[in-house]
Amino acid sequence: MSVWAYLAATLGVGVGACVRFSLGWLDRPKTFPWPTILANLLGSALLGAVLALSDGGALSPGVTFALGTGVAGGLSTFSSLAVDALVLWRDGRRTAATAYLAGTLVLGLASAAAGFAVADALA
Repeated sequence: MSVWAYLAATLGVGVGACVRFSLGWLDRPKTFPWPTILANLLGSALLGAVLALSDGGALSPGVTFALGTGVAGGLSTFSSLAVDALVLWRDGRRTAATAYLAGTLVLGLASAAAGFAVADALA
């Protein structure tokens, strides 16, 4: 992997993180972690698409690294998922916490599959 690929991935992380931060403004005041769900679903769809395009030879390893590890990695966030679920649980909203965790997992898998399918069909 070239130095340029690492630089591109680093910049991609910044882009993904800025998008994730911007999504947080969609839910003010914060009542449920919708921005985190949206960020994780978008990141999953992007990573699925990157995988399909990479498998099909449409993306070089460097671009795959920059988009997958960089942008998708910066956009999605496991730590926020964990903390949001903990806060819901601690606040006595156990059903919401459980639905949040299960829903994110199921919808994340579906988003990754959809991203893969769309990119595969377009490639």
